[in-house]
Amino acid sequence: MNLGRVLPAMALGLLALAGCGAPEVVAGRAAPASTSPPVPVSAIQPSCEVRVPNLVGMTGDEASAALDATAALDIRFAVNFAPMTNKVISQSPTPGTCQQATEAIHLTLEAPPPTPHRELSARDWQLIAKSPDSHIGERITVYGYVFQFDSATGPDGFLAQVDGVRHRRSYEYDTNTAFSGSASMFENVVDGDMFRADVTVLGSYSYNTQIGGSTTVPRLQVDKIDVIG
Repeated sequence: MNLGRVLPAMALGLLALAGCGAPEVVAGRAAPASTSPPVPVSAIQPSCEVRVPNLVGMTGDEASAALDATAALDIRFAVNFAPMTNKVISQSPTPGTCQQATEAIHLTLEAPPPTPHRELSARDWQLIAKSPDSHIGERITVYGYVFQFDSATGPDGFLAQVDGVRHRRSYEYDTNTAFSGSASMFENVVDGDMFRADVTVLGSYSYNTQIGGSTTVPRLQVDKIDVIG
């Protein structure tokens, strides 16, 4: 037997056998095997505590009851002075949304038809000014004198002395009042103007005075305003 030939052949055979179980080498680098347990899906995605129902077409009372049944904790109705017997005309989020119980659900009820603004006596106005939060939503007509309309109040609001009846002199108006509206509505209104305004009572409002301290006054939403002097 020619050992010179047998030994190299045996060596090649052993090398071939040793390589049979070796992994195939491919381009790139293999990711190390993870030793951590898999993360449960519930830990990645929050649980669905509330599935928002379709509320459009329900009355405000019906929508509230339907949301109470889902365990929703934050139900908000848009402020338009609509009674709860009016129907929901829009909602956010949309029906079918899955969310947490503490997330807000916004509803808008069909607004009631506007009532005419009523004229006041001086005494009527004093009763409203005394307790504006008790008259929220009332639509009235007032007269007044603008005493602050500047960068401090902004273009969509001003401060005025007000009464329920018209006076000839500015100093005869004596109730400090805050007015809100839009910049376009107040384009022609400036300090020193006397005016007539159809307004909606928003309640009370507190602000810091120019001389320090603060004061609380009635707040009115302007629906229409005319400069009269």
